[in-house]
Amino acid sequence: MKDKAIVIKKKCPYCFLSISNEETGFLLKTDGARFISPALNDVATPKKDTPYVLFWNAMGIPEEQLDAERMIMDNRILTELNQELSAAGKTLAAKHYNPDNYGYTFSAREGAVNLYSNTMICPYCHNALPHNFFKYDMLMIGMAGSVDSGKTVFISSLMMDGYQVLQRDNLMVRNAAGNTSDPYLLEMEKNADLLFRQGICPGATSKAFRKPVFMEMIYRLEDKVCPLIVAVYDVAGELIRENSGTGRTGFARHMDGFICMVDPAQMHLEHAVLSRTMPDEAQVLANLRILSPEEQISYQMMSNKNNKQIMDPNDFMKDSFHSEDYILERKAEMIMDSLRSGLGETLLHDKYMALTLGKSDKLEAVGEINAYPGSQLLFEREQTGHGFFNMDHHFLRQSLLAQIFDQKVFRLQRNLDDYKASSLFIVSALGCETEVIREEAQEIVKTVGKVHPIRVEEPLLWLVMKYMQERGWLD
Repeated sequence: MKDKAIVIKKKCPYCFLSISNEETGFLLKTDGARFISPALNDVATPKKDTPYVLFWNAMGIPEEQLDAERMIMDNRILTELNQELSAAGKTLAAKHYNPDNYGYTFSAREGAVNLYSNTMICPYCHNALPHNFFKYDMLMIGMAGSVDSGKTVFISSLMMDGYQVLQRDNLMVRNAAGNTSDPYLLEMEKNADLLFRQGICPGATSKAFRKPVFMEMIYRLEDKVCPLIVAVYDVAGELIRENSGTGRTGFARHMDGFICMVDPAQMHLEHAVLSRTMPDEAQVLANLRILSPEEQISYQMMSNKNNKQIMDPNDFMKDSFHSEDYILERKAEMIMDSLRSGLGETLLHDKYMALTLGKSDKLEAVGEINAYPGSQLLFEREQTGHGFFNMDHHFLRQSLLAQIFDQKVFRLQRNLDDYKASSLFIVSALGCETEVIREEAQEIVKTVGKVHPIRVEEPLLWLVMKYMQERGWLD
């Protein structure tokens, strides 16, 4: 008995339009195989995929940077193909319903040559959908943060060694990308491998909307199994600041939650962090300049707003590579304000927020941080083997981090109160210092010693946990 097809509708994780499993097309691969039928050969010939190109052009990526020559099968092409095959007396091509994942596969056979695909694509933007897209719920997480806050390195750290930092006795995590040969996915996997094996850090995100990283998570709780697809979006900080609400910045409206990265260089103890990264006094002095009277007044007003008085003349010294925007605005707060203005309070109430202080290894030797009672918990590296993470230590860190954020970054209340749920984290994607080296006329950032992350997985797993809790999966 043939299984009856069930129609499932979901939101495309790229263009965010509602699509059904019946509407999906397919990305084809032939490995050079040729057919006798001209109609099949025409389908198996790569052509410019216009919907795909137009979508990514709108997202800031030009055609020359895309794999624009593709073999696509959609419902229209399938209908036209079968009309020609039928007229020629050939075996028809077909879409086959898969009751195991509510998706479809495609196949066309001619003699000994079989054209087959289970890589479903969105009928509108032609991007490949993740595995089990119509079977599992999807949690969409946006990485937010200013330029150089460490978002791309954070994702690479999560992906290292087969998502090792996310694995637990009762949690299995694996790649869920529908097209495993996608150039962007291969680039991300290469970045994660270089980071893991050689300590080479990936470059900054280009000013464009990038493809999400898809993970399939299977969480087991006694006799209950909780499957979930997690999509993580890494978007350049400049785009969040632009906040036009459409195209490359409109993605924020569709996210279930955010991981907002805060760089220690955005804290009020910035001069202490810089002194660690540039210990040579002559080098430090060479890069410092005195702020103008107007900049001093602006910086003083900003500090007063955050309840920190500038008393030492050295506090008026700033590293000269920082832009005017940095001096006059608190970047972390500006990103939060951009999200607030772009989403509005109504949408904000539907989102989770994991506010995360990154690059925490730079703070381990900072006296101002070590002066807080229990500060050693902030840099704890021990990874739990079961469950999401050590909840007891997490709650202890919450109280400590609330003090640090209020006193060293910005007031938490006005930034977090309107979210559905929020939590504070302190992580390090690398867990060690870095240095800039030159290889083949190119400067790269490389770790000093082995990468040893500090609880880099916790913000992501907290979002997963909240999502599951609110749906009653963990009861």
